[in-house]
Amino acid sequence: MKYKHMFRYLFLVIGILIMSNSILFSQYFKPLSQEEENQIATLQELAVGYEKQEEYQNASNAVNKIAFIYWQNGYLDDAIQSFLYSAKLNEKIQNYDYLKSIYSNIGVIYTDLEQLENALKYFKISLEIRREMRNSEAISSGLIDVAYILTNMKQPEEAIKYLKEALNIATDINNSKLILNCYQMLATNYEVSGNVKKASEYSSKHASYEVFVSEQNIKEGFKEKEIENLAEIKKTKEEIEKEQLARQLDQLLSKAAQDSLNIQIKAKQDSLMAASKEAKQRQMQIDLLNTKQENSELKIKEQEAAQAKTRIMLFAGVGIIVLVLILAFVMFRSYRLQQAANRKLEEQNVEIVRQRDDIKNKSAELEDALDLITLQAQNITKSINYAQGIQEALLPTIEDLNNYLNESFILFLPRDIVSGDYYWFRQIDTKTNVYKALNVFDQLKMKEKTKEVTKGEDKDFVISAVDCTGHGVPGAFMSMIGYNLLDEIVDKGISRSDLILDELHKGIRKALKQDVTENRDGMDMALCIIKKKEKVVEYSGAKNPVLYIQDGEVFVIKGDKTPIGGLQTEQQRKFTRHEIKIDKPTWFYIFSDGYIDQFGGPEGRKFLIKNFRELLLQIHQEPMIEQKEILRRAMEDWKGNKYKQIDDILVIGFKIEV
Repeated sequence: MKYKHMFRYLFLVIGILIMSNSILFSQYFKPLSQEEENQIATLQELAVGYEKQEEYQNASNAVNKIAFIYWQNGYLDDAIQSFLYSAKLNEKIQNYDYLKSIYSNIGVIYTDLEQLENALKYFKISLEIRREMRNSEAISSGLIDVAYILTNMKQPEEAIKYLKEALNIATDINNSKLILNCYQMLATNYEVSGNVKKASEYSSKHASYEVFVSEQNIKEGFKEKEIENLAEIKKTKEEIEKEQLARQLDQLLSKAAQDSLNIQIKAKQDSLMAASKEAKQRQMQIDLLNTKQENSELKIKEQEAAQAKTRIMLFAGVGIIVLVLILAFVMFRSYRLQQAANRKLEEQNVEIVRQRDDIKNKSAELEDALDLITLQAQNITKSINYAQGIQEALLPTIEDLNNYLNESFILFLPRDIVSGDYYWFRQIDTKTNVYKALNVFDQLKMKEKTKEVTKGEDKDFVISAVDCTGHGVPGAFMSMIGYNLLDEIVDKGISRSDLILDELHKGIRKALKQDVTENRDGMDMALCIIKKKEKVVEYSGAKNPVLYIQDGEVFVIKGDKTPIGGLQTEQQRKFTRHEIKIDKPTWFYIFSDGYIDQFGGPEGRKFLIKNFRELLLQIHQEPMIEQKEILRRAMEDWKGNKYKQIDDILVIGFKIEV
């Protein structure tokens, strides 16, 4: 069976394929909006400023955002130049994790431009970086990228070398996604090179290894139909066998009747012979005893004997005729039954042949449908895999978080390849106008309360855990919107937790046109602003709480009951700001609902907030990196082999000293 392989590394294509009603992007190429041009100008200024201060990581983040804006709007040459500039910045700080992703992005863009030589060049650069990092999964993925370009350049032998190395690595780390890609591409390249045996071998390996729910449903339905048809055929055969047994019984009965008739005939014949013999003997006795009787008496006796013999012969003849008629009727009836059974058997044979042909045709149709579904699933999975790379490049790293909070962790476990949960953090400048989103009355009312906040240290730190509607590709779409909106809100100078959520709610409703459509998508979140100078942590939440521990006691502050975005029945949605004083070592935890809603345990129940709170209390004094591992293992033990992950999981923990 032939496979066609095509990698789609464009996040927009996934959106159009999966969410045909998406209102975010209407076409691939479009002119930059005034807002996007302003955003690019702002990011360029930030990049220049960060580079002058030798903050190359922040400068690189700004340039990456510019590259993605160009990429999303179809300005591919500008996107490449931006990525190359970002690569130079990351080379200065030897940030290999960013460099491998940047060069892979450039390779993808050149692939879309059909400049395969350039694409191969940058994919190979990315592969060398991955080898230096000694990350097995990244190396295997990079080998597959290079092999894909070689496949499109009609160099199957060279592609096979890379794919075999990738397959060995993927097998060692037991990465089923990479193993499937290797099997599939090896089958294609062996087929192109003319090695039909190897192509068939890897096609078979791919088919046996891959498991899709849709595949299983189709196969189960086919098996049930086949079992039903076999049962029907078996039933028909049993009926035929019963009829054959009935015919054989009739034949036996007929034979028995014939034998009985022959016996009766023989008995009659024997009886006649005995009677004849007896008559002769009597005649002889009469002759002997009555030799002297008169001739008249002898004649009378002879006549009587002749009449008796005639009567016996007559009775015997009638009996024989009756028996012959009975036998003829039985034979005629058996013949008619045999003919009827033969006609029925012939009709049943025709029906069996027809059913067999129907089953064969339906089997062929099911196989064709299965092949089509398999191919579609492969293309979708490949596209989503590339979308995962885009989402990973967009999200900040734990190293970025540790630069500000050295005691912290992020437990991030997407349910699918891409996630609807995301985390966002950055430093903010409190000297800017933090009341920009307030009306004049609220500005005057809050002015005196915030004088102390804006003194001293210029930069605070904001961090958030966000749970978007849905998961997978729809959730990932929402995460991109929310991430960019949070950056824009903070860039406007809004640096108060409740005001950030107010503006994010407005932005989501505007982006999804929820005032004029029936779209109700949104997000739940918990957001904290760490003000070390004032020894205060600000918190605002949309449905999701914050949990913190002081002196061995757990405290929970619940968020507002309304989400970000979605249906709004009130005139104006406002969120609440809470302040937590930090006068002793304090551990903070913000999270989505994926962890506490997961089913598992011996009774198949949810994990629940109570158990989560007790677990954090038990482990909060452990190092943050160990807390993350304990939480991960606890969730794996809770699910076991019986329960699957039902939602994205995100837990962020950090410690603040006095």
